[in-house]
Amino acid sequence: MADVFAYFITAFVITTNVPPAGWLQYTQAFDDQEACRYVIKQNKDSLTLQIVNHFKKKLVSVETFDCMTRQEAVRRNSKLGH
Repeated sequence: MADVFAYFITAFVITTNVPPAGWLQYTQAFDDQEACRYVIKQNKDSLTLQIVNHFKKKLVSVETFDCMTRQEAVRRNSKLGH
């Protein structure tokens, strides 16, 4: 499966890093957005906890989850100054 056609769980997070906002992407690929969004719905608390544990005190908030391609996450992060 090429990344162009794969969707990944992606979280918009606010941290104390510079730049502070960004899209964090998981590595598990999904064939379609519907399947990806289902996993988010079923595991949102666990996903949030994983992010909290990853960033520790640098995390300000987890704003939202979405499913997008790698290219979309790169595009959105580029607009945020990454």
